[in-house]
Amino acid sequence: MKRFFFIALLAFSALTLSAQPRWHANPHHGQYSQPVRHHRNGATREQMQMVLKVLDEQSFDDKKLDIACLCVCLGHFCCDDLAVMAQKFSFDDNRKKFLTYAFYYCTDPQHYYRLRETFTFQSNFDDMMRELDRR
Repeated sequence: MKRFFFIALLAFSALTLSAQPRWHANPHHGQYSQPVRHHRNGATREQMQMVLKVLDEQSFDDKKLDIACLCVCLGHFCCDDLAVMAQKFSFDDNRKKFLTYAFYYCTDPQHYYRLRETFTFQSNFDDMMRELDRR
C-alpha cells in the first residue's frame, strides 16, 4: 500500500512539474521576483483521477487529510476540484480543515463561496469563512 502511494505521488508530481511557477529575474532589483503563476482552470483530468483514486484507497479521514493537503500544495486546483476532493471526507470537521488549508493554493479563491454546498451543516462553512477572514 505504501509503495503504491509513493508511486502515485511521484507520478502526480511529474504531472504537475511543468505547471509549477517559475522564478523570473527582476531587472529592476537584480533579484528574483515572485513566481509568475500560469493561469489555469484547475487540475487536469488525469491529476484529479489520480488524487481521487488515492483518497478512495484510504480508510481514515486523517490519512485522507494528509494526502489531500500534500496534493493541493503540489498542484493547481480550482474550487470545483477542491469540492470534489472535500466530498471524500466523512465529516465536516475534516472538510473544514482541508478547505481552510487549500484556500491559499486555490487558483480561483474568489469562488470559494461555491464550497458552501460541500458541507453538511451551514454553520461549518460559516466558521471556515470567519477563520479565513481572520488570517
